[in-house]
Amino acid sequence: MKTMKLFRVMAIPAIVAIGLIFSLSNCKKEEKIVTETVYVPVHDTTVVTNTINIHDTIVGKNITGLCTYPDFTNTMVPAKGAVLSLYSGTTATGTPAATTFADQSGFYSLKYLIPGTYFLTAIYNTENQNKSQLNGVNFVFDGIVITMGASDITQNAILANVAAPGAMKIAIDTIAAGPSYRKVALESHSKAAWEGLHNMNQQSMHGGFNVFNFTKFVFDEANPANIVINAWVQTSSINTLEPSRDALAGGCVRKTLNVDTMIVGGVVTPIPETDTIRFYANAGEVVKYGKGYLAHGHMRGFYKHAYGTTGIGGSGSSDFLPADTSYLQTEPYGTTIDKPVDMYFEYVSKIKQVSGSNFNWMLTFEGKFTFNKLTGWYVKSSSISDIITVTPHVTMKGTTNKEY
Repeated sequence: MKTMKLFRVMAIPAIVAIGLIFSLSNCKKEEKIVTETVYVPVHDTTVVTNTINIHDTIVGKNITGLCTYPDFTNTMVPAKGAVLSLYSGTTATGTPAATTFADQSGFYSLKYLIPGTYFLTAIYNTENQNKSQLNGVNFVFDGIVITMGASDITQNAILANVAAPGAMKIAIDTIAAGPSYRKVALESHSKAAWEGLHNMNQQSMHGGFNVFNFTKFVFDEANPANIVINAWVQTSSINTLEPSRDALAGGCVRKTLNVDTMIVGGVVTPIPETDTIRFYANAGEVVKYGKGYLAHGHMRGFYKHAYGTTGIGGSGSSDFLPADTSYLQTEPYGTTIDKPVDMYFEYVSKIKQVSGSNFNWMLTFEGKFTFNKLTGWYVKSSSISDIITVTPHVTMKGTTNKEY
């Protein structure tokens, strides 16, 4: 997969959840969002057990099949842990008469069913949360009528994307987006957070960026090919909640991120070329995926240079380069690295915020993507893991007293 690798892990007894973790720091020690799944089904407590007797262990027959979903390359793969529900009748009405879960190969089985008419549905979350939060990607199988007779039946469940529920069209720059888009502005409390593991993968490390903004944002809920994203963080504004790490000139985090400095009027100032990390996806690079959208985008940043007081350029320095440089990419010095990253994101909600006689609509988006800091981005660190997860939390604010 190429590009935007848009906008996670949870473990319970007897379940191994393999998710994405992210990290970044230089204190010791592409890029794609990778969707992993558990091998044992997670039992969703919202599923109610049988209230209708549809089983006969003597003469009952079985419905079996394979449950699959599309991965980021649109290849159908096993939906490990998908929840399948069987209803008595021709619709998904009332309480399921039976439920089961797909195994690690995506196969399911509903056993000992008596003759009758049934309706089969399935839901799947790639992290087996089976909830609506942005932990994993949600897919659905809307259902099919099955007439059960005296023989076993094979019925595959091909999970699909969830249709967009509305037709919201918004843009930061309505002139560029077109007259049909309502104008919005980035709400000040929006965040670009990150997470990883520190101390040889024993300690979680969290942070964010104090400066996070958009150059361009166009969102067309029903037509993802029209979506455009161009967002950036000021690299030197990274915040790990540890001042010694975050110090501009000597802090290990900023040094890990290749943020170089110069002294201007006695003040330590970041060199501009080293101080921006940007994520962007152009029109035609966003597709509907699961409940949300998949942006096949790019991340651009981590200016490749010899770190030190001389600033940009040079042939390298022992201070910056680790002993083993075999993993480094081939970009020459003076290059800002630009590589594909897939980001998954969802349009989460639209809420009306009222203040006195005025109001504004707040439209919230959540995203997640990962990248390997070591293999593509020239970010060294010997004490933290290589996978970094970034989770943008974005709220766009509508014009005062305008309906959206």
